[in-house]
Formats: sequence, C-alpha cells, structure tokens
Amino acid sequence: MQVQYTKDINNESILNIIRRFCNYIDPRLTEHGSHVSYIVFQMLRETGRFTKEELRNICFVAQLHDVGAYKTEEISRMLQFETKDVWDHSFYGYLFIRYFSPLKDFAPAVLLHHLNWDFLEKQCSLNSLMKDLGQLIHIADRIDVLMSLQNCSWEETLSLLKKDQGTVYAPHIIELAEKLDFKNSIEEEWKADSQFNQFLTGIPLSGEAITDYLKMLVFIIDFRSHHTVTHTITTTSISYELGKLLSYPQDRLNVILCGALLHDLGKIAIPVEILEYPGKLSRQAMNIMRTHVDYTKEIFGGCIDEAVERIALRHHEKLNGTGYPKGLSAKDLSKEERLVAIADIISALTGTRSYKDTYPMEKIKTILEEMKNDELVDPDIVNIALKHLYCILETTAVRCRPILHIYEKLNKEYQNLLILNGDEEKLRFALSIKQPEKAELWP
Repeated sequence: MQVQYTKDINNESILNIIRRFCNYIDPRLTEHGSHVSYIVFQMLRETGRFTKEELRNICFVAQLHDVGAYKTEEISRMLQFETKDVWDHSFYGYLFIRYFSPLKDFAPAVLLHHLNWDFLEKQCSLNSLMKDLGQLIHIADRIDVLMSLQNCSWEETLSLLKKDQGTVYAPHIIELAEKLDFKNSIEEEWKADSQFNQFLTGIPLSGEAITDYLKMLVFIIDFRSHHTVTHTITTTSISYELGKLLSYPQDRLNVILCGALLHDLGKIAIPVEILEYPGKLSRQAMNIMRTHVDYTKEIFGGCIDEAVERIALRHHEKLNGTGYPKGLSAKDLSKEERLVAIADIISALTGTRSYKDTYPMEKIKTILEEMKNDELVDPDIVNIALKHLYCILETTAVRCRPILHIYEKLNKEYQNLLILNGDEEKLRFALSIKQPEKAELWP
C-alpha cells in the first residue's frame, strides 16, 4: 500500500497548511512559528552561508520549532522571557523532527533552541552549525515573544537581548540581529514582506517531501493521546483494504488513501482532556469535539484536491442525514466518502480509549449490523467489511506495528530524559540516540 499526495498541491499550499496547523497547537502561539521563521530568514538572507534550499529548510525548521509543545502549562512557561524549563518540548520536538519529518538533519537546532550560549559554547561534541542554528531560533523566538506578546519596541527588544549576549546569547548571532530594523510589529512586517513567501515557495518540493510533511502532521495528531496512536493509520489501512475488495483502480484508491490520511487534522485544535475524557462526553464537550471537522477544513484552506477534501470532511456524515457537520444524506455522499466513514467507525471500535478496551470481534460486527439496519452507513460496504473483517484487521495490525514500535521508542526516550539531571547529562543522552528507520505509515 503506497500513498503519495501530489495532486493540485504546491510549495505554497503545503507551507500554508503547516502554518495553519501549527496555529492550532495553542491560540497563544498563533503565527509564532511563522514569525520566528521570518526573523531567522531576515538574519540569514545576506550572509551567503547557505544554499537557497538549505535556507528554506532552516526556515521550515524554525516554523516547526515548537512542534513538541502540547501541554498548556508548558506553553505558559515557553512564553515567559526567562525560560527555565528548556528541555521538555525541545527534546520531544527534536525527536519528532528526526523521526517524522524530511528535516531530520536540522533536528539538533530544535533540541538546542532554549539552551544558553555560555553552555553551548563549551560543548566540543556539538556541531558548530547546529549551535548557531539553535541560537538563531532562540534569539528569533525571544524577539517575537518580546515584540508580539510583551509589546516591546524593536529598540527595547534589542537592548534586552544585548544585555545577555555572551551568556544567554551568542555575540556573533546578536550581531546578525543588530542588522535588523523592525519599524512595525513582527506580524505587520512578516505580512508585508512578499519576498519571504516567494523565497519559501520558489524552490520546488518533491512529491515525496510533500507527502512526508503531510504524514508528519498526521503523526502529531495521533500522538497527542496514547489511545489514538494508530487511529489514522488504521482508518487509512481499512479504507485501502475495502477499496481493493471493491476492485477500485489505483487512482481511485489513492484519493481514498489521501482522504483517510488527512481526515482528522482538525483534532489538533481539540483539547487533550476532551480527547482522553474517561467516559461519555457531555453535550457541550461533544459539540467541541465535533468542531474538529470545521478545523480540518480551515487547515486545508482550499489547498487540497476537492475529492480528497470531501472524503476528509464527510467522515461523520450518515446516510439518513443524522451525521455532522452538515447533516448530509445518502444522495449527497459518494461511495468513497461512505467507505472512509465506515473505516473510521471500525478503527474507533477496534481502538482503545481511556474508558474502554478494544471491542471483541462479535461486538464490532453487531454494531456495524445495527448501523446498517438503521440506515446510517452504506449496506454494501458494510457487508463486504463484515465478510472480510478478520483479514482486514490482521493486515492492518501488521501495518501498525512499525509505527507503534517507533512511538514506544520515542516515549521511552522522552521519559528517560526527564529523569536525568543537568544540562550536560541530558544533552549527552539526546545526542546519543540513534536515528531510527524512516517512519513509514506502512511497510
């Protein structure tokens, strides 16, 4: 089973999808990644130190530097000017960029982006380039926090940074910052600078890279809760197997795969306490949960192929009009849309939650039969699913194993780091971790 999303999507589209997605990690971080990426670009653009492709990738890393931030209390700490707890989100983000993105060579910059220069300078085992990139992101991060969140002028911001040069910040990177001159807010400067966007989107990304970035977003969603680690992979695999059983051609299968892969991107905006709530959700919480479809549409921003988008946005619709978000009925829903909706249901039934284990096979079959009889789901697809359910789930379990293995490895490494003491010990441990196999959605 292979999926590559390249139809009707380009550099600008994938960049905007990533940007909108990152904005939903926490509303207080809205456009923070974009601002940091822009500031890094401004500091490096005239140095001639990097090729255009390298500079673009550095800007992408800067955009994603807070990808390890999921917890509200940690984001609160990150937004403080004096950040003392530097390791949690930096380390998780480092692992995530290494394991699940096309940017693994630049991952150490994410690891280092809150460490002080007087510590980094003494680390002989560290690559000097990564020290500099870590400092670039660190300084750009602080510039945005000071100007965008604490309403400092550029002059006040630069003065505060220079006070700590040689200790917190590298003097040679501060020199690059001194060449900046922001007359307006970072938001205004970023939006007004068309050259920046043209630069980021002017160097083509390969189809493989675009697909890898989309997969990265999927892993961010699934890894928010240990109960949902393989939900998207399971839904995608079941969709593929059902499509094969219906003898769909490869191009139709690929549309289904892409729609299934992207169907839950909007869950990045749903609080983890709702995703992991131990029991039936209240009406208010369920209404919040249902907004994930609307957020998915906003993240797409019209950049995704229409057939793929419809599959992703309609996976909670029902044939009798009782689904959401639009209450569509059978006449409105294509076979592909119905198929992924059923795959999503099977994935949910076979998955664990904080309040339940996976359902046994007979119960899954009974629920599907009941939904078919209540005219909620497509009867033909359900009949095929029921007939082949054991084989579908066996194949899917095999596909999930590599991701489960890497997820468990990542979490183990993360927990091991938390029990270590001292920056040197933590850094030594982080850099000793071996690069894993590429994290495929399936073998």
